[in-house]
Amino acid sequence: MKSRLSSLLLDIGNTFIFVSGFLLLNRAYRDRKVLRGYSLPGTILLVIALTFTIFFYVQQGYWTSLVLTIPNYSYWLVVAIYLVKK
Repeated sequence: MKSRLSSLLLDIGNTFIFVSGFLLLNRAYRDRKVLRGYSLPGTILLVIALTFTIFFYVQQGYWTSLVLTIPNYSYWLVVAIYLVKK
């Protein structure tokens, strides 16, 4: 059974992740040069970690956190794809 406080704190943290994801995507859309400074191994590890985090959210029923994580996850997928194509 989830604690209400734990769920609330998770949702608050993921709200910040949600906003940051949109800010990152917007910046990358406007200037693709920002994608050049990332490490491919580090980016791949981050994408894997976020993937497992999303699986956890689904398993636990943290639907709000799942939705709030999608923009940030999308950004890192874009970075990974850019680095692999480069």
